[in-house]
Amino acid sequence: MITNPNRTSASSRLRPVFCLFLFIAASVAVLGAIASSRAIGQRESASRQADGGRVANGPNIKIAPWVIEHTASGQKAEFFVVLADQADLSGASALHTKAEKGRYVHDALWNKSQASQRPILQWLRERRIEHRSFYIVNAILVKGSREIAEALAARRDVARIEGNPHIRNPIPQPDAVLEAPSQPQTPETIEPGISYTHAPDVWALGFRGQGITVAGADTGQRWTHNALKPHYRGWDGQNADHNYNWHDSIHDSVGNPCGNDSPFPCDDNGHGSHTIGTAIGDDGMGNQIGMAPGARWIGCRNMDQGNGTPARYIECMEWFLAPYPIGGGQGDPLRAPDITNNSWTCPPSEGCSVDTLQAAVEAQAAAGIMMVVNAGSQGPACSTVQDPPAIYAAAYSVGALNTGTDNVASFSSRGPVIIDGSNRIKPDITAPGTTIRSSYNGSDNDYANLSGTSMATPHIAGAMGLLWSARPELRHNISGSRTALNEAAFFLAYKQCGTPGPPNNVSGWGRVDILAAVGPSPPPQCPGCWKQVTMTENFDAVTPPALPSGWTATNVEGPPPLWVTSNTGVPMPPADTLPNAAFVDDPAVVSDKRLDSLQFNFFEVAFPRLTFRHNFNLEASDQGPDTGYDGGVLELSTDNGNTFQDILTAGGSFVLGGYNRTISTDRRSPIAGRQAWSGNSNGFITTVVDLPVLTSFNLRLRWRMASDMSSGNEGWRIDTLHTTWCTGQGPPCTPTPTPPITPTPTPTATATPTATATHTPTPTPTPTATHTRTPTPTATHTPTPTPTATRTPTPTPTATHTPTPTPTFTPTPTPTPTPTPAHPSFFTGEIALGNGVYYLQFPNGTPFGYYSYLTDPRWIYHFDMGYEYWFDANDGHSGIFFYDFASNHFFYTSPSFPFPYLYDFSLNTVLYYFPDPHNPGHYTTNPRYFYNFATGQIITM
Repeated sequence: MITNPNRTSASSRLRPVFCLFLFIAASVAVLGAIASSRAIGQRESASRQADGGRVANGPNIKIAPWVIEHTASGQKAEFFVVLADQADLSGASALHTKAEKGRYVHDALWNKSQASQRPILQWLRERRIEHRSFYIVNAILVKGSREIAEALAARRDVARIEGNPHIRNPIPQPDAVLEAPSQPQTPETIEPGISYTHAPDVWALGFRGQGITVAGADTGQRWTHNALKPHYRGWDGQNADHNYNWHDSIHDSVGNPCGNDSPFPCDDNGHGSHTIGTAIGDDGMGNQIGMAPGARWIGCRNMDQGNGTPARYIECMEWFLAPYPIGGGQGDPLRAPDITNNSWTCPPSEGCSVDTLQAAVEAQAAAGIMMVVNAGSQGPACSTVQDPPAIYAAAYSVGALNTGTDNVASFSSRGPVIIDGSNRIKPDITAPGTTIRSSYNGSDNDYANLSGTSMATPHIAGAMGLLWSARPELRHNISGSRTALNEAAFFLAYKQCGTPGPPNNVSGWGRVDILAAVGPSPPPQCPGCWKQVTMTENFDAVTPPALPSGWTATNVEGPPPLWVTSNTGVPMPPADTLPNAAFVDDPAVVSDKRLDSLQFNFFEVAFPRLTFRHNFNLEASDQGPDTGYDGGVLELSTDNGNTFQDILTAGGSFVLGGYNRTISTDRRSPIAGRQAWSGNSNGFITTVVDLPVLTSFNLRLRWRMASDMSSGNEGWRIDTLHTTWCTGQGPPCTPTPTPPITPTPTPTATATPTATATHTPTPTPTPTATHTRTPTPTATHTPTPTPTATRTPTPTPTATHTPTPTPTFTPTPTPTPTPTPAHPSFFTGEIALGNGVYYLQFPNGTPFGYYSYLTDPRWIYHFDMGYEYWFDANDGHSGIFFYDFASNHFFYTSPSFPFPYLYDFSLNTVLYYFPDPHNPGHYTTNPRYFYNFATGQIITM
């Protein structure tokens, strides 16, 4: 039976005067087409032969062997008529948001199918041939005879005819069935597989998958399960709405416990409840079974108790691209999931053509949907990654580890992929896949232990949810996100099935480590004798609602209140470091509320970084995952608050927890069109931003919340701010002379064979499961403890910034350094450009790096010492900075003070000076000092 639930067609009303005419015309056309197709078949029947999996010669070369076999002797079979004209989706790569990508891909595919399928659909309707149109693959599913297949294959607009076989997926089944206890017993630990990926360390940063939707294509889901129901996108806490959140592609099963076309999520096996549980599950009572418990899920049943077909698979992928209501209707790309979990296969050995599903998989990727698939459980032989969709480059394929170890499970399929001739390395990555405890379908508190690559796959789907939650700039960037997860993986070198890599054909890029992919890298160490400065504010040294000294709040638009400090209220919790946090409300009117930090300075800085924690619940679109209505932004001022720029425009960059939405332009928001934080963070999250490297004595940061004219929400809380940077105003730095190297005889190295760490996979039986119908976990394996990367708040009770004090003049004799050979003036020589970097070329040929960050300030790099220095003939502060390489002294001069002075940072001394009329180029004071640039000496007169 072929059905088309997602589109409804209006009945045509024919005038009686044309009825007889159309009937006669259709009859003649049918008889002519059948006669023609039969004649074609008779002419070619004698010359058919196998050729590359197709029947050779004439149109029959387009027909898959499965179709030929299943239409023999007058049989009818279901087959796909794949059109030659497929949509070009390359333009989606230039788009940035999920909404843009999804709409572009959907419309391109839909318009192409409507334009190119029309003649074939008319031909099928005229002959009353059962059919269904698809658009994610420009193809038509037809139920017909050999003659019909041959007639369609003879058309120039048809690329190939492929079968729709019934596929039996080898789904792990429980060994034993035990009754669940009447009172659930909650485990005390996170599941070992979850811990081994370091997901709990990412939770500690505040990222649990919030804002992300994971879809499960499987045997269905028991949506009322305690670990799944709170996370179902169709559940608001009181009512269920399955429209756009559930689809059933099973239309013709017999005796299935869920029936056909189930109007609500139903799992006819348990496999689908198990896999989605590993991705997102958590019952809030200790059953922490999921990688991304802050994410939401939706589902599509594509298997009838494990039996799938290409049509069912494609139907679910098409629904994911643009979900539609129960019973059919217009699809909406804005409701598409972010990630799909696919623990199923379509083996060519059972009649699934190698390329039937490829266009659908690639369409999801083009739309920004991450399709995570199991690599297969046919190992340990090489080239057992042989079934679609795992073989495709666009699919993120997952192998299985023995849980708690870095040994690839024996059943996990290996690469390379040879069935399509690509020799592609697969799998892409590995995750725990044995004895995985997750939700099951027996009851709402039923759990089971299963093993297989099906169990490893949702670990990666959930990990991707955590990555996109923590690093919004990677959302829907498929290649960038895969690279981030791959390069952070713990590499496992396997020589089996090819080179050890990375990647290799056994473990791919290695074992997933989501903390390494998400966690911010520490800033580089301060160079040389520079030191690190930290400015901290946690709002705890004041009594609410007062702000700390130097902080100011203003409402440019909208009613009170302003930003205040707060220790109660929503969003919860009220503070990250008790008792206080800065807070602003989110009103239901247009407002522009600003919180400006105290003024601070950047002078001779490197690696400036801001880290803070914030908790927001600001009005955002329920349907558009990229759209916010009310939002918050971070801005920077370099002129003491007169003007501000967005932190990204000013040259900063987010390392973690950046903007997650774009503010709508049609609701009068003061920050319309800008990227911002919007929606619900579901608690405090960590944001890390690398600040721009600049020099300014008048810096301020601003947290700005803007609301539109529609409804409001709970507000925004800021806490635990740390601003760190390296400064050159450190202690004296005297380079340590390098001791002379005394050559010593080098012993002859005796070659010792290097022990190759060969991972011998622990033999694992064919994927099975020990099913225990109880929420109490079986103590199976304790993974090696991994230090938890948790945020340690700075225990400074009072958030203050202690600037470097301005030195006072103490006229003491200065030691006279040993005279050195004359150095050329800074203002001699020429500027040369090499490799995009300016160099100041001295007469003796010594290069000094010369970087121009602003119009006037100039940095000079001394390669011999490894330091970067700045000098400026007009820095806007009536001063001159310069560095003498002969004596390794760095100076600042300023005639703007009552007495002009020379400050020596190396000696930490202020040297007052006056020009010496008797000695041009020298400066004196009382006691008289002068600095000789030619000899590099400071002399007391």
